[in-house]
Amino acid sequence: MLKAYVDLISQPSRALYIFLKFTQIPHTIQHVALRKGEHNKAEFLKINPFHTVPAIDDGGFLLSESVPILQYLCNKHNIHSLYPKDLQQRAKIEAFTHWQHLNLRYGGSILFVALFSQPASGKMPIDEKSVQLGVKVLKASLERIEQIYLKETPFLSSDSLSIADLLGACEVMQVQVGLGMDILTRYPKVAKWVELVRESVGASIFDDAHSFILKAGEKVRKMEVSVPKL
Repeated sequence: MLKAYVDLISQPSRALYIFLKFTQIPHTIQHVALRKGEHNKAEFLKINPFHTVPAIDDGGFLLSESVPILQYLCNKHNIHSLYPKDLQQRAKIEAFTHWQHLNLRYGGSILFVALFSQPASGKMPIDEKSVQLGVKVLKASLERIEQIYLKETPFLSSDSLSIADLLGACEVMQVQVGLGMDILTRYPKVAKWVELVRESVGASIFDDAHSFILKAGEKVRKMEVSVPKL
């Protein structure tokens, strides 16, 4: 049976977690606590020598990186609704998954590290230069999502849910819920899209995947970290 190695504080881990629950592919979840350094242990390095989650073990076939994992599972299990056979539709999905790494994901990750991970580990004061860079990249990314990816379609460059939406929505939730940044008020198209993704996969699945990151948001408030506005 497929084993999925995840940490639900990780955006791409949550995307894979939601995907597996939604598609009902038989699997087991193996939790790897990044905050405890479990991704550096010899046992996990046999699964993924790059020290990252998510990763999978599919009957001895080992694979890391969320995008190829999702593509592989869609191809293997014929889940063409989330990753179409049509080459042009597929290319649009892949265009977003490539773009988001150095845009939406990059901006959000910079902010999460600066405003949660480092303060939680006692690294103070806040790196304001990193925060400024994160805000700049995140704002530009959200604007492009509204103006380009959601310009004419309810989902990212598509009329139906795809793996791109799972990845993108989890990135937005990282800063919306994990840091308490008010993205959904500032960007109404993004807000409508995230809720549509939530409804499409099932609110219970989506909310369960984000229950851990919600606790991070509570911790940010307790640490009284100053979260910037977009």
